[in-house]
Amino acid sequence: MNFRRWVVFTFLVHVLVVAIDKGGGLVLYLLTADQPKWHGAAGIIASLPFILGAIANLGLASALVFLVRRGRHQAQVAFETSMAVALVWGGLLALLSIFVVLYALPALDPSWVVSPWLAVPFCAVVPLLLVASYANSTQLATDRVRDYGIVHLVTSLSFLPAFFLIFYGCGGRVEQGHVTLGVAWGRLASTAVVVVVTLWMVRSVVALRVRVHRDFLGEAIRYGWKANLTSTLTYLNQRIGMVVLFAILYEHQRRSGAGDAGAEESANTQVAFYSMAITWAELVWHFPEAMRDLFFSKVAGSTHAQARALTPVLSRIGLSISVVGALAIVFLVDPAMAGVTWVAKGTSAKWYADWSPSVTASLWALVPGTAAYTVSKVLQADLAARDRLQTCVHAQLLLLVVLLLCNVVLVPQHGAVGAALSSTIAYTVSTGYTLVVYARQTGTAMHRCLIVQPSDFRYLQEIGAAVAAKLRRRK
Repeated sequence: MNFRRWVVFTFLVHVLVVAIDKGGGLVLYLLTADQPKWHGAAGIIASLPFILGAIANLGLASALVFLVRRGRHQAQVAFETSMAVALVWGGLLALLSIFVVLYALPALDPSWVVSPWLAVPFCAVVPLLLVASYANSTQLATDRVRDYGIVHLVTSLSFLPAFFLIFYGCGGRVEQGHVTLGVAWGRLASTAVVVVVTLWMVRSVVALRVRVHRDFLGEAIRYGWKANLTSTLTYLNQRIGMVVLFAILYEHQRRSGAGDAGAEESANTQVAFYSMAITWAELVWHFPEAMRDLFFSKVAGSTHAQARALTPVLSRIGLSISVVGALAIVFLVDPAMAGVTWVAKGTSAKWYADWSPSVTASLWALVPGTAAYTVSKVLQADLAARDRLQTCVHAQLLLLVVLLLCNVVLVPQHGAVGAALSSTIAYTVSTGYTLVVYARQTGTAMHRCLIVQPSDFRYLQEIGAAVAAKLRRRK
């Protein structure tokens, strides 16, 4: 694998994916700018399928890449078994989730009623997410990095058209909940498209067969359960904040006498503000996110010495980019969002009056944590690829516990800002733990993962030159 060349390609693809995803987020904001509660509800609905997908994954995506790259199993064997797991296990989990949402939760509390039109699509998408994930991991494991990136691009491109088709097909009325319907059914439809594209592409590497190979399944689960726990906790830690914010604030408002409808509206509005802050704050993660899976595959096929030389470089480069990006973000959010609002609605008053105070305050509280967490993303990818998953599990569990405790204390009084501050505290604590343990396990001085060195500028210059050359060739 030519790692540096594929880093350039993956970064370019990821930049395009981010532009499309954030464009979709702006569309959702403009549709709900006058009714923030629907933006918050849509944000929760958008997160639920991926939370369920992370739980259902069993770690087979990571295990597939790890075992194939290490030469322990053939790609065909890994693909056939993972497809069987995706269809059977994913289907069972989807049915169980539908039962829990439609019947079990209302039995516990009559206020926990979710429309079947929302519950069915975000639960039914789970097996499709698994099929797409496992098939695309097969491409990564066999060095088909270009096709692997294209699938991520298709994932972003397909959602917005599907959303608009459902949204306007239902009538295009925000106040009647058509945004949440568009998000739920649009995700199901777009994921089906991604599955078709992914299977069509991967067929040049493996035969499209479904079969269980017990030797691979046993070894994959032994490795994958820790990877799955890590990835599930990672996704929960990055997205559960919105759900926890809603739940805590909803109960707090109900107990304060706001009533069910008032409590729901207030909680969803705060979720909208927090969701917007997350959208901007997580921009600093796109350098480590762009190379995460590629880096994992690279380390899985490298020696300890090779990984030990590369990881600190990527860690400190990622941290420096994140810090600079965080400073830019907190100063750009107001003029950028005010400009978008003015172009779409002819005035920026709505942004400055209703959104800016809470979003800006939440962003200031959140970006220190997201910048610091860049280091964790790089170091944990290295540790996972070298089968040191226990450290990753401990770091993610620590993050989750600190996050929940801080939310319980801070959210009732501070809403979205309290949720943002909780995330920063949890991210920083988890990053500190990961850094200390990584240094002990690899014999690497901690400052080598944090402080930029002169050689890093040459590394960045080489990557920048490669990006420019790539763009010139494209033109």
